[in-house]
Amino acid sequence: MDKLSSRQAGLTDELTDILKKLTTLSKQENSKVALKSRQVLIAAQQPAYELRHNQVESIFLSAVQMRGHQYCPDSLKKLIMSETTIFDVLPSFFYHSTEDVRRSALEVYVRRAYIAYELNCLQHSSMSNGICLVEFQFMLPSSHPNRMSSRQLLQRTDSIGEDVMTGDSHQPPCQRTGMMCSFQSMSEVQSSMDEIIERFRCTHFNFAEEGFANRGSDSGSELDEPIHIVNIGIEYRTHVSETELSEIFFAICQEKKSDLLEARIRRVTFAVFRERQFPRFFTFRARLDFHEDGIYRHLEPALAFQLEINRMSNFDLKLMDRANYRMHLYLGAAKVQKGQNVTDYRYFLRAIIRHSDLVTKEASFEYLQNEGERMLLEALDELELAFSSQIVRTDCNHIFLNFVPTVNMDPLKIESSLQEMVMRYGPRLWKLRVLQAELKVSVRLPNEDRPVAFRVFVTNESGYNLDISTYQEEVDPVTQQVKFSSYGQREGPLHGRFINNPYITKDHLQLKRYQAQTMGTTYAYDFPDMFKQNLEKLWREHKSLFPLTEIPADVIRGNELVLDTNGKLVSMNRMHGENTIGMVAWKFTFFTPEYPDGRDVVVIANDITYRIGTFGTDEDDLYEKASKLAREHKIPCIYLSANSGARMGLAEEVKTVLEVAWEDTTQMDKGFKYLYVTPENYKKLTASNSIRGEHIEDGGEHRYKITDIIGKDGGLGVENLSGSGLIAGETSRAYNEIITLNMVTCRAVGIGSYLLRLGQRIVQVENSHIILTGAAALNKVLGREVYTSNNQLGGIQIMHNNGVTHGISKDDYHGIYLLLRWLSYMPKTQESPLPCMPTLDPVEREIDFQPTKTPYDPRHMLAGRLYPETKKWQSGFFDRGSFLEIMAPWAATVVTGRARLGGIPVGVIAAETRTVNLDIPADPGNPDSEAKSISQAGMVWFPDSSYKTAQAIRDFNKEKLPLIIFANWRGFSGGMKDMYEQVLKYGAYIVDALCAYTQPVLVYIPPCGELRGGSWAVVDHKINPQYMELYADIDSRGGVLEPEGMVQIKFRKKDQLKLMHRLDPKLKELQEKVDGGKLSTKEKKNVDKKIKQREEALLPIYHTVAAHFADLHDKAGRMQELGVIHDILHWKTSRTVLFWRLRRLLLENAAKASIRAVNENLSFGEIGSMLRRWFAEDQGSVTGYLWDDNQAVTKWFLEQEELETKTGKSFLTENIAALKKNHIKQQISEMISKNPDVAFDTIMAIGQVLTSSQRSEAAQVLTSYETSNLPT
Repeated sequence: MDKLSSRQAGLTDELTDILKKLTTLSKQENSKVALKSRQVLIAAQQPAYELRHNQVESIFLSAVQMRGHQYCPDSLKKLIMSETTIFDVLPSFFYHSTEDVRRSALEVYVRRAYIAYELNCLQHSSMSNGICLVEFQFMLPSSHPNRMSSRQLLQRTDSIGEDVMTGDSHQPPCQRTGMMCSFQSMSEVQSSMDEIIERFRCTHFNFAEEGFANRGSDSGSELDEPIHIVNIGIEYRTHVSETELSEIFFAICQEKKSDLLEARIRRVTFAVFRERQFPRFFTFRARLDFHEDGIYRHLEPALAFQLEINRMSNFDLKLMDRANYRMHLYLGAAKVQKGQNVTDYRYFLRAIIRHSDLVTKEASFEYLQNEGERMLLEALDELELAFSSQIVRTDCNHIFLNFVPTVNMDPLKIESSLQEMVMRYGPRLWKLRVLQAELKVSVRLPNEDRPVAFRVFVTNESGYNLDISTYQEEVDPVTQQVKFSSYGQREGPLHGRFINNPYITKDHLQLKRYQAQTMGTTYAYDFPDMFKQNLEKLWREHKSLFPLTEIPADVIRGNELVLDTNGKLVSMNRMHGENTIGMVAWKFTFFTPEYPDGRDVVVIANDITYRIGTFGTDEDDLYEKASKLAREHKIPCIYLSANSGARMGLAEEVKTVLEVAWEDTTQMDKGFKYLYVTPENYKKLTASNSIRGEHIEDGGEHRYKITDIIGKDGGLGVENLSGSGLIAGETSRAYNEIITLNMVTCRAVGIGSYLLRLGQRIVQVENSHIILTGAAALNKVLGREVYTSNNQLGGIQIMHNNGVTHGISKDDYHGIYLLLRWLSYMPKTQESPLPCMPTLDPVEREIDFQPTKTPYDPRHMLAGRLYPETKKWQSGFFDRGSFLEIMAPWAATVVTGRARLGGIPVGVIAAETRTVNLDIPADPGNPDSEAKSISQAGMVWFPDSSYKTAQAIRDFNKEKLPLIIFANWRGFSGGMKDMYEQVLKYGAYIVDALCAYTQPVLVYIPPCGELRGGSWAVVDHKINPQYMELYADIDSRGGVLEPEGMVQIKFRKKDQLKLMHRLDPKLKELQEKVDGGKLSTKEKKNVDKKIKQREEALLPIYHTVAAHFADLHDKAGRMQELGVIHDILHWKTSRTVLFWRLRRLLLENAAKASIRAVNENLSFGEIGSMLRRWFAEDQGSVTGYLWDDNQAVTKWFLEQEELETKTGKSFLTENIAALKKNHIKQQISEMISKNPDVAFDTIMAIGQVLTSSQRSEAAQVLTSYETSNLPT
């Protein structure tokens, strides 16, 4: 590696590939190799030193020949604006044999270093010893920190930029005078210092520009601010340590300090030049009493303005070593009060991009994009190097790129380009904890005379929310300071702030956020914004399909749910991070594409930054009350789990004062007798009810033997376990009453794991685990190191494969997205209609994918696929892109998920037709266990797939989703192992779940599918005739056994032989010969032999005939004739048929529910007949017969809904109102007839609620009753 580093030639492709692989080594023992490999790769990207040296020399010689280099000919501009690093090459020309080359080199150095300043004048001169020097004057730019008003200067913290003397009440001068010269030895420097200082003492450089030649002493008398700078170069050929160099330069400055101050010299910078190396800079400042400014070690001070070093003044900075000298890397430690620990460390990486001004928009954009990306990658490489050798953990790392050339382009176009770039390198930026990147660029806008400085900030504090904001620099009219002004429609977070304000250190939220992110999760208070980001993503996806969609301005609203001092749950809008317990909750309104008017949701989350997310009694109370609130409003409840189980602790106040009564104080290994406290401490502890004890006297000493420890503070043990029981019961009730969704991020332990399982629907983030006991605790119980991590116990390879976890995500952001996708299929409340969505997939289309008798992927049947050969889309049964599978790897012989049919959300269950493998891992805790892979046949229910089916049905029923089952099962596995593993019980669970289902269930035997034996029994429509319907495809089969099995029992060989003898002419002929009785014994044997041969020849054919005969009993025609199915479907059109049937059933069931609500005594059969009669009455004789037409009935129900919306009434609602009225009258009449003694009281009570006119009318009716009952 060292040899490679010293080579100037580039690397071969093969060697480059090897080095790139070495950089990926991540283990600690390989860090030096990875670091060195990356350094070699970075160094290899630069052109060779000799090549750059020759190119620079050629340019200088060309410029000298042209003469007039003092006017900076174009040839020198190439060097000044060159993007290639030249500061390691340029110093060698300070000592060139040609004087004009030496002068040109000094001029290039000055102009390049001061490119961001207004360099007004530059002139060449010589010292008395013939050494060339450059004298120059420049103006500080308007945004320079030293041009701030004295008011701000007095308020400012210590600056680390160009020196600021805050003692002066006047505006600091904007003009500076400088000088640059270079020597070949230290002795030359020492002998020339007086002459250098003397040149400034006169302050009358012979500049040509007016205004600078007349710098009289008047200004000096008013302002004592030092304004002169000295740059001294020294060539060193021998090695001297940096410490020694600093001491030598310090001694020179201290010797001449009084002269330097008198000459108003602001700073002295010594640049040490060594061949093939970058200059080493040592800067000594007047404001530091000419001590070295360590921050500027090895940094040209003129670059400080361009790098905006002053903005890091809230940090103590340390300049880091770097492989790429275009990069400037600092380790910042936040300044804290004495005695406090530093918790905020971060890297600041800063770089300058130089080039000539770019005139065209095309050139500007292309260069900015390409160079910006290159610089970003180089910056990331430098950070990789720093991370490889860092001694402290950093966060909030910052990248600043200063793009010097003026570009001609729309600033907002920079935003989009940066966004694309950051998205490409997002994972690497996040890994390096780069939370903010800043680009400064000068843009030439239309109709503007001068270029305008713009800033683009890319911020990603939470890891998922990328914020890009653009600002232009404006001068504040009051303070005359440069400030950020938002550019574009959106106002950025820095709008109105001053440019030179230092970067702020971490606040409380950032510390919490970093703590959570370090543990591998998201800070609890970042989840609301994560929901917002994902809701906006769902809206964008919806808009891409339906361009006329208007995305709401607010996609989420809500407040935090907090327990008040009385333990009551209240809604509060408080600042993030103000929680005092480790649980937070919100009630949100999500504005989603399926519910644009909003849907309410309760969200509960552990705050892992508070006592590592453990459950105490306060946390349990908040969880229980928030979940109960969701149940009261019948709205979904989402639990975000990141916890460490039930809280445990010890009474610290007792722990600090307890005493031990030893059996033998001289031999403590004999054990102890009891624990005790002194009477004084007992008095204090009992006052706070911390302990129970009994008074004893031991050895003449009064003691209180501790019998029970209660603890001053709660939350130490069993009370937390009791609270765990409270929330476990609440979660179980919530699952049965409302929609419960869960996501585990980081970890879930103990009760946290049970809450997830009780809530059922779980998304697990890939790096998280769900466990009951940690690996370390289990290893201690087992007495050896068995488990290496908690992920080994409860990672996704366990929990997703065993069905506890329904879905997985790569991170928290995508986990929230998956939760919202699941939620989009579910109604907003338990009493709301389904969230039906418009679809671009026509309901009337035919299904392209064709199921076959050979095994196939049932997901293609459900969702469609790209045809492998033509890459064209083959549509499936459901709407394209709507099928979302759950519990995929568990019990893979069954496929479950949610989908949409014509926009209607449904639950889906289908059989896997292919053979799958069940992988059972070995348990490291049991030395005798071993990994197993068990083959499971397709179209068969095994114990695990039976349970999966029942679980899915149960979940979909709680979600109020219709259910479509693609029934293609040959039966249940009945082997000894499967019977032992309770296949019978889990199969019965399917019946239980279907029996309790309260939404339409459509069971469809697909083409080439079969439903036989017990598998038919557990999905037959008679299990739940009110909601279940069974359909069969024209090419499907159903029966007790498969044809082959039926033949073995009911059409055996003897039956086949009978059929053969009855139908085959040759056998009939041979049999007649035998039956004729005229054959000899020999002839009879010969004929019998021929019969036997004929039978054997025909038997395979007749076996096929028998199987076909049995198969004809299983066809859909017989099923329909016997009434065991509702209808026969054709696969191509089944989507359309079942859509209209499902749409009709949903509307009809809603109407039935309304009728049942007014008269619960009516059976569903009676209600059905009633609806049919009303339909006929409303439609008349012309179309009244269409009750069996699903599309016509659906249309009628929709018309009734539309009429009710427009007019407030419809034929259907009027009939229901009349039914309600009659039922109430009937109820009152029955009550009075059963209790005649309350009849008069009832009439009086009714009279009190009648109006006066109604009472008069009632009196007349009662009088008429009296009159009609008089005797005639």
